[in-house]
Amino acid sequence: MRHVIAPLFIVFVFLALLLVGAILLRRLGWRSGTQRVEASYEALPALLTPAERSFFGVLQQALAADYRIFAKVRLADIVQPVRNLSRSGWQSAFNHIAGKHVDFVLCDSAHLRIVGVIELDDSTHGTFERGVRDTLVDSALADARIPILRVPARQSYSLAELRQQVENLCRPDERVSKRVP
Repeated sequence: MRHVIAPLFIVFVFLALLLVGAILLRRLGWRSGTQRVEASYEALPALLTPAERSFFGVLQQALAADYRIFAKVRLADIVQPVRNLSRSGWQSAFNHIAGKHVDFVLCDSAHLRIVGVIELDDSTHGTFERGVRDTLVDSALADARIPILRVPARQSYSLAELRQQVENLCRPDERVSKRVP
């Protein structure tokens, strides 16, 4: 009986090793008869849309002396979920903001402390999906006490008016979220 168990044990160990090897090869992407497909990427033509680029130039003219302006900043780079959430709660809250970005972030020149966010609202902001996204962004920024100024996209902007709106935005006694007419 002992002579029968030893060969069965060897066969069992050999099959287990084959199974482990097959799992490892599969995880590494090797498949018999198929080639692993690598993702490909291409550059976008520009960081900003033409409307965003035009508005960025206006922002620079109106505010560059007082603020540092950053474009297309990921929301998760300026706000984070509060730490007292459970691990899964924190991850869920983070997942809601991870794929979102804001158009422009204003920082003080000395310390790069965030003083406000400016969103350029074009015609897509009237859609339901974009409205849900805007509500999430506004809520996250309000929770973090970062003021947001929403500016409708237009053909031209007044530098003095924009400067005044930003000054009003950055005053602590003003409301956190504002919409420009």
